[in-house]
Amino acid sequence: MFKSGIGGRISLKLDDAEKQVLSQIFEQMDDLLQVPNFDKNADPLARMLNMDGSTQISEDPALARLFPDGYSEDEHASADFRRFTEQDLRQAKMDALNDVRLMLMDISGKAAVTPNQAQSWLKAINDVRLVLGTRLEITDEREIDFDVDEPGIHLYNYLTYLQGTLLDALS
Repeated sequence: MFKSGIGGRISLKLDDAEKQVLSQIFEQMDDLLQVPNFDKNADPLARMLNMDGSTQISEDPALARLFPDGYSEDEHASADFRRFTEQDLRQAKMDALNDVRLMLMDISGKAAVTPNQAQSWLKAINDVRLVLGTRLEITDEREIDFDVDEPGIHLYNYLTYLQGTLLDALS
């Protein structure tokens, strides 16, 4: 859990089981975010400027949730938006995830969290919660039955708690 300390410092305390679970889900998230193979015949200038991304929304509902349409009313504008932004957004998500995964490897018990690391944690936890919520078909958190014996629900609840402790520590 995250806690605020003297001078606005933030600390994170995780036991070995928490580290293991978080490492596994962040690794799975990294696998999900890996860039698909785009058209090899794409415009070389667009590829050089990192603007040769997909123009189609993903068929995977979780990826569609992470990379939604920019313009739901205009298919052409949405395709252009996706082509020009998705790769950078995907890379930013992967960078935050990588920051968190590196920090997890170094934590032994309790660790100080820098403001930049806190932002990476927020992004990574939020993205995992979006994916998990989509996979579990959670549309309203108030309707979740936490008494059900579903590991995904318990993981979602834990991530919500962890994110809440970080937000409290930041405020």
